[in-house]
Amino acid sequence: MSFSADVKKELAAAKNGCSFCLGASLYGMLLYGRCVQEDKISFSTESDDAAELFAAQVIAMTGTLLTIHEPDSGKRPFFMVTVENVRSVRRLLDQFEWPVSEKEPVNRRFLPNPCCMESFLRGVYLACGSMSDPQKEYHLEFRAPNETFAQVLLSLLSENGLHFKVTSRAGQFVVYAKDSEQIEDTLTRLGAVHSAMTLMNLKIEKEMRNQVNRVTNCETANIEKTVNAAFAQVQKIKYIKDTVGFDSLPIPLQEAALLRLANPNATLSELCRLSGGAVSRSGMNHRLSRLSKIADELKESFAE
Repeated sequence: MSFSADVKKELAAAKNGCSFCLGASLYGMLLYGRCVQEDKISFSTESDDAAELFAAQVIAMTGTLLTIHEPDSGKRPFFMVTVENVRSVRRLLDQFEWPVSEKEPVNRRFLPNPCCMESFLRGVYLACGSMSDPQKEYHLEFRAPNETFAQVLLSLLSENGLHFKVTSRAGQFVVYAKDSEQIEDTLTRLGAVHSAMTLMNLKIEKEMRNQVNRVTNCETANIEKTVNAAFAQVQKIKYIKDTVGFDSLPIPLQEAALLRLANPNATLSELCRLSGGAVSRSGMNHRLSRLSKIADELKESFAE
């Protein structure tokens, strides 16, 4: 089961806060589920949990027995709940004063308490919401029926401290959030607390892996830099040895040259330790730098 399916499963099982919340949740599913027609209501979803909740809510409000039409074997999961009894359809739509206003589609009268607003938003998500796999990206969205519905939903989310954006994609208006903290807050407010905690844990694990990778990459880069620098030093010391020999060098530089040739992969700290601690790290670096400079000067003089 995908993370998005887990979220819907948890939301479908969330408890209502008051006696009005059942209607608020169903109201959100009807408004944003694109399911209301003149003589019937057909709610379709990929979530069997959302389908079962919708059916249970309709039965509770109308007393009509419903059947959930399940997908054919081997096909993509797709569940449909249909209310075809004209009397039940009319009773349900009258309950929510249908048809809705085109300018103000959400009637606040059906959301009398703060918990009702959360139940409404939960119903909206179950009807048209989805979420990407947080292992890949952070993205939660609602696909609104039209631009007006998208803007109204954006406003309702903002009123509840949830900051989303609106965009248009393939002719549809999408209300979305990509910030992980906003998504965590949204899941928590809608009632998917466990999913929010799972998202937090996944984010922590991802950040830890990224930190380890950064440290590893940094260490690898430092090692590569040290190896390259040591290789260049060895080549220049060999050049001095092959042209003028080490006898022309001061004793401290001779010792440094021999130490580097004997330990081509050693770091500065390791060379200092191999010298018996007679030279500090900065002192060893200075001597090797002097040897490199002498080699460069010799190449210039021979070139002339």
